[in-house]
Amino acid sequence: MSIPLTVDSLAGGGAVERLHRAIDEALENILDPNTAAKKTRTVTLKMTIKPNEQRNMGEVTVATSVALCPPQPLETSIIIDKDRTGRAVASELMTGESPGSVPLPDMHPDGKITIIERKQA
Repeated sequence: MSIPLTVDSLAGGGAVERLHRAIDEALENILDPNTAAKKTRTVTLKMTIKPNEQRNMGEVTVATSVALCPPQPLETSIIIDKDRTGRAVASELMTGESPGSVPLPDMHPDGKITIIERKQA
């Protein structure tokens, strides 16, 4: 007795399982705020049948593929200058800074203020 060929029964249910996994991957990519919202995602289920010479049997391969949207590029601004020796240097311009600003004394490079303890007289 043969079992009718259906996508649900193919490879012991493995074909449907892989299809569901590929769909989940596409949905997660859609929900990722780092990707473009309106770009198309594609889920493909490919079934390949290679028959034998007598045409009474075939080897079946099931494959899924997902074409996702890549993360959007990140943008930032840098200030480019030369140091005292003439070598090129760069620094990232942080939010709220202007190109002409100079860090205050005793400030860390990340903008946090260093607390200076006062000596008691």
